[in-house]
Amino acid sequence: MNFLWEVVLACKEAGSNVNNIQFTHTTQGSPYMELSLECLNQDDLSTIREIDVNTYYRFYQIFKDMFQPELKEYPALRSSLTNLILHMLADNDVRKGMTKEEYSKRMLFKNIIGGCFGSEIRTAFDLFNREQQEILLSGWLRCYRAGSSLTIFTDMIHMLIEDSIVYHVKESPREILIYTGLKKTWETETRLSMLQDVFLEIRYDVEVFYEYHFGILGIPDTMLIGEIAMY
Repeated sequence: MNFLWEVVLACKEAGSNVNNIQFTHTTQGSPYMELSLECLNQDDLSTIREIDVNTYYRFYQIFKDMFQPELKEYPALRSSLTNLILHMLADNDVRKGMTKEEYSKRMLFKNIIGGCFGSEIRTAFDLFNREQQEILLSGWLRCYRAGSSLTIFTDMIHMLIEDSIVYHVKESPREILIYTGLKKTWETETRLSMLQDVFLEIRYDVEVFYEYHFGILGIPDTMLIGEIAMY
């Protein structure tokens, strides 16, 4: 659950009153998500009375002047107005329907969870956190529209695998080298394998280096004794 309209529909399906939920502006939310919920797949709102919303995700022009850092006056009034406006926007969302992009992401998510892409993809998908899953779905749709792309693959590695660098060997166009400062674990290997299967054409050969970077002549930081991987 990521959008305001999903909250309204979930409440209607459960027979509860959406007006009992207080929408609040959050400064700690993900830039990739509209709602700040503990669980991406949360559909039970019976115990929730307050939902944090990243009001800048879609409604920056509406809220940009209400939550400037130097603005301290009338916090209760701004909070009440925010809740009222977000309820109105949620109702409008339901009337208009979801965007084509979000509909596609929702259907892709259901196919992944339903095992349409195989159990390995399903298992690997669960290893990404809520924010990472949103990034992954967006990248997957980019791949559908543009076809397999080394650029998209590189973007996904950089955004989803911590402390990582992707090298495309000029002397061997089919060769891809990936360095990550993470230790070699089953979880990291599984996530990397999924990204290769989804975003990279089969013609590429990939070699992954964990923890220790391989040496590059002329770059002293990669030529440290005891901290170098052989290539």
